[in-house]
Amino acid sequence: MPTSYQFLPWVRRGLTVALGNVDTMGALPAHATAQVGVKLAGAFAGEAIPPIAMQLYGPGDVVAIDTALVVRTDPRRNATNFEPNYLAIVDFDPPDFPWMLTPASATATDRLRPWLVLVVLEVAKCGVPKMKGQAPLPQIRVPAALVETELPPLGESWSWAHAQVVSDSASDNVAGIQAELQGDPRSNVSRLVCPRRLSPRTDYVACVVPAFEPGRLRGLGLAGDGSGAAMQTLAPAWNTAVVADVTLPVYYHWEFSTSDAGDFESLARRLRTPKKWKNDAAMQSLLANIGTAPMAVDPLINPAGVSTKMEGALVPLSYTPGAPAIGTHADSLMAIVNTPASQVDNPVVDEPDGTVRRIEVKPPLWGNWHAKKHSVTRADEPGLWLAGLNLNPRYRGAAGHGAEVVRKNQEAYVDACWDQIGTIRDAELKFNLTRLAIEAQRALKAKHFDPLPPERLLQVMGPALPRIEALDAAGQPAFKVNGVIASLGGQVDRSSMPAAMVDGALRRGASPLRRGLRAAALRGGTVTRLQDVGRGYMTQMAAATTKGAAFSVNAYVPDGILGTTFFDGLQLDGQTEVDLSGRGMRGKVGVAQVKAVMAAASAAQVSVARHGMPQMRIRPAQHGGVFTDLHVGRFAALAAQTQTLKAADFGAVALQVESASRRGVEGFLVEAQLTGGQLQISAMQLDKRSGALRLDKPLARLTPRGVVERPRAGEIARIAGIPLAQVNLVDVRQFGNVGLFSSLPANAFDLQAGNVVSGFKLTEGLEFTRVGDAPAQRNVTSITLPPALRTRDVLNRFSKATQQLQKQWLDPFDTMRVAVHTVDFPLAAAAQIVRARTRPDLTLAARLVSQVQLAGTEPGTVSAFVGRYLMNGPGSNKLRFMVPALFDRVMAWPHLRAPLYKDLAEMNQEAFMPGIGNLPPDLIMAVQVNQFFIDSFMVGANAEMNRELLWRGFPTDLRGTPFQRFWGRVRSRADGTQEPLDDMEPIHEWGQQPLGQRVDENLKDPNRIALLVKGQLLRRYPNTAVYAWKRLKNVPPDASKLVKNAQGLPPNAAAIQTPVFTGTIAPDITFFGFDIDKEAIDDWCFVIEEHMTEPRFGFDVDEPPAAPAGGGGGVGSAVIGMQRRPAMRVALQQYAMGNAATPEFKAIKARGYNPYKALSWSHVGVAAGQFTTVAALTGVPNAPFASFPTLTATPTAAEIAKALLQEPFRAYWEGPDLKT
Repeated sequence: MPTSYQFLPWVRRGLTVALGNVDTMGALPAHATAQVGVKLAGAFAGEAIPPIAMQLYGPGDVVAIDTALVVRTDPRRNATNFEPNYLAIVDFDPPDFPWMLTPASATATDRLRPWLVLVVLEVAKCGVPKMKGQAPLPQIRVPAALVETELPPLGESWSWAHAQVVSDSASDNVAGIQAELQGDPRSNVSRLVCPRRLSPRTDYVACVVPAFEPGRLRGLGLAGDGSGAAMQTLAPAWNTAVVADVTLPVYYHWEFSTSDAGDFESLARRLRTPKKWKNDAAMQSLLANIGTAPMAVDPLINPAGVSTKMEGALVPLSYTPGAPAIGTHADSLMAIVNTPASQVDNPVVDEPDGTVRRIEVKPPLWGNWHAKKHSVTRADEPGLWLAGLNLNPRYRGAAGHGAEVVRKNQEAYVDACWDQIGTIRDAELKFNLTRLAIEAQRALKAKHFDPLPPERLLQVMGPALPRIEALDAAGQPAFKVNGVIASLGGQVDRSSMPAAMVDGALRRGASPLRRGLRAAALRGGTVTRLQDVGRGYMTQMAAATTKGAAFSVNAYVPDGILGTTFFDGLQLDGQTEVDLSGRGMRGKVGVAQVKAVMAAASAAQVSVARHGMPQMRIRPAQHGGVFTDLHVGRFAALAAQTQTLKAADFGAVALQVESASRRGVEGFLVEAQLTGGQLQISAMQLDKRSGALRLDKPLARLTPRGVVERPRAGEIARIAGIPLAQVNLVDVRQFGNVGLFSSLPANAFDLQAGNVVSGFKLTEGLEFTRVGDAPAQRNVTSITLPPALRTRDVLNRFSKATQQLQKQWLDPFDTMRVAVHTVDFPLAAAAQIVRARTRPDLTLAARLVSQVQLAGTEPGTVSAFVGRYLMNGPGSNKLRFMVPALFDRVMAWPHLRAPLYKDLAEMNQEAFMPGIGNLPPDLIMAVQVNQFFIDSFMVGANAEMNRELLWRGFPTDLRGTPFQRFWGRVRSRADGTQEPLDDMEPIHEWGQQPLGQRVDENLKDPNRIALLVKGQLLRRYPNTAVYAWKRLKNVPPDASKLVKNAQGLPPNAAAIQTPVFTGTIAPDITFFGFDIDKEAIDDWCFVIEEHMTEPRFGFDVDEPPAAPAGGGGGVGSAVIGMQRRPAMRVALQQYAMGNAATPEFKAIKARGYNPYKALSWSHVGVAAGQFTTVAALTGVPNAPFASFPTLTATPTAAEIAKALLQEPFRAYWEGPDLKT
């Protein structure tokens, strides 16, 4: 069952559960009395102490409450736009808080009055709570004339307090709900609800006040010593039928204001699609041409006065932007924009008659510096964005809008650019130095590193191998580990070649230039082959599969284990001493000693050859019992008492305990002399009848020299059976014999005590302590030990573990199942990877990207500029020298991240979207993103910004793209945060592409759509969730059109699309961009969804009167916007009439539908400012259906809460209905 809210009419915990007097809804005693008794357990189980009467705290004892108990209020403190159709509430952390001090139990109908209530008062009439005099709480006064209208009747206070449990249990599963109620307190709360329906545009103060007169008097400081008659009886804190001022203490309060009438659902239902105006020709024409407007062309250019159509950033779906310009317009513009380039190519000269020829100043060629092209022709127009922009009046106009936005905001833009000047100059310096470093390192690498043979190259690059990815020259993975690209260092570790072969220390130690190594080579005559020694050894180690014996670690036996070769070649005959300093040992050693070592080694080799490796052995006594850590710990406690015990003594004790742990022996006594070092071990027995601890017999005595002495028969007979201690058999039964001898304290008893019998008892801490005084200190300390473990299961496991240990001793590799498999290391391929991955143009470019930080971006962020000018490519030769600005290298430019659509709309909304001011209210429609306009606008804005920067002395080559964001696109990260994205690549990278149809990694679809919403909904609820959901086709009109799985959720991620950009146009227009092609809009529904919140309570906004007959759905209709589907209305009617056999009833019943969700305030007949009553809720005077299923005649507070619960609202519109 899904998790849901469960409401409880009341909750009691602690002593209040046992209260016997029932709440009569009238006067009650001020304090409840509970009978508290004690019933004993254990040895006195069943015996009871007579109960005593205890008086519990009551409402009149409360001076204040801890405000930390308040976990939520709705509305929030100081909210200014609370919907007046919702009720004010306050939540408390303890689920029983409202009834904690009520001195009564619930009635048979589950009604129980709370000891405090929530009231909501108009600030204009009652003011706000204030501290007065010596009263402990702030107080608020309600004039007598306003008591009936401002304060709720307390006779129904039980109905406006309930508890909430977040539970997956069914509502009738009382045990399950009780268990969850005791669980997470963050999910279980108690709640007070104010039954007052709020008025729109009104200031209120919500106050938690006492519900009973003793609480009111105590909060006002008027209770005295509590002995007054008013403090002895719980009467209501006020009576709305009595005309008198009411002053109330306030435990907690907050202020808020209501908004205009209308909540999320009502405002969403007002939205109308273009389909709603299908009978209104004027509105249809307006919507079909929104985003476009006629644009007159200068009659000086075109005397015929032919006009064109100006476009905005958003245009109707039925409109096709990008139409070519009229021929005469294009020809005239070509002549105008090409004039500056023509005058440069043909310098101005004087006329033949000597007069000065006039120099003409013409409008700019937008984007000429970015494209490095200063003239255009008609032939360029179809495929070149520069010509498509400048030869078309509508798009030159868009570029002009971009330039005008820059002129209007130039001071703010330029200030932002100067803020980045430091990083720009630093970036320029890094660019230049990096280019220089690339050329220098390329020559260095080609001369000194690339010619090295593979073995030497890998040794030189050894420290860098763990940081070199195993990618070949084509960028394809050469080695992978678990599907992930490995490093060369990782490949060395995975191969059999020792990692030391590429270690710098070994390379330096084996270098042919090392003086000691060359001297040794000269003496050995191998100096000519010295250079090849290290390289040859590395080659052999890399080819591990051909040298299997060299890697067989199992067969390797270190020198000195079974013999030694250290003394081989020594001349021992005729000498008494031999000098070993030449072999690394200091001084001289006797020949006899050397021969003894050699003889022992030979004997060991012979023994192994004949009998094999000797096995580890275990003591024979261990087959009869096992010594444990418990025994070790007890013996350590004994050793701590004396300094005479040795490690060998522990072995002797262990042997005796293991050998004597036969049946009948229940423990051991170990005694040690404080001086002298003698140790004695005796067996002990417990008398099952008397509880006496008796000496069974002495086992052995260990002398200081380690000699074990057995006691004589006479001695055994003399002391056997002597009682040494006395314990309670009941205590022993709780522990067992093993526990007894493991728990007795040190020095509990000993044989030297004579006939003194020590008594021991079990304390509350479950420890054995001595009864009476301890005996006088003697030259002995003692400890008791339990028998050795001798169960068959323990002995079998110990034997198995011993055998395993013996196997590991003989052959650890075989026991651990370690097999050596040799793996070759590809020297040649690895060397090729090193050469490819250490190219300076690759490594230094990556280093530069990690260092450069522009416009607040983090270092390491991918930079299109850095990546392109440093990488090799067809034009890389032009980029070799970075200091001159004559080569095609765009200077670093400032980045202005704010989306430009906002500045355009603030400057001129009609320029952003012509006709936007004529849109009707409460409109939702789909429009098309006009990429032609956006490209043109951004070119104009960037060109004008570069010119302004140059004018103000900012370092620029006029080719930068400071503005790359028109919309302010975002992308969701894995952690849920939003990542800002650019809307386009830098303009100088557009190349030979047509305007508005460029291939851009930032632009998935030039023909994408946007959802435009005009109305109060998103103005009031700016955090509304808006997204697109895949649409079902060919389904009945009344069925849901959303693609869902069996759980009612989207079947996969592809079924949902979230907006890639959003924007607002003052005062009430919001738009959402989607990466959905306009031709695919029929495949989608567009959802507007209220965010999930904590529970809210109330009813829907009053429904407007029904539309007149024949009113249609157009502008003149009283019922506008989205209505409930016909299927839903039919289901509600079937539900109301109780037609359980109908499919509609079964479907809505299965969903757990609450019919009260369909009610508005007009249905229950409660006007704004009035109080909701139980009678209104049970009667529903203006029910939507004749047989509406109302609440029972005696509802509980939980049933009332469920009826008032308002769930988040979600609406969707089908794509075809949103088209114009």
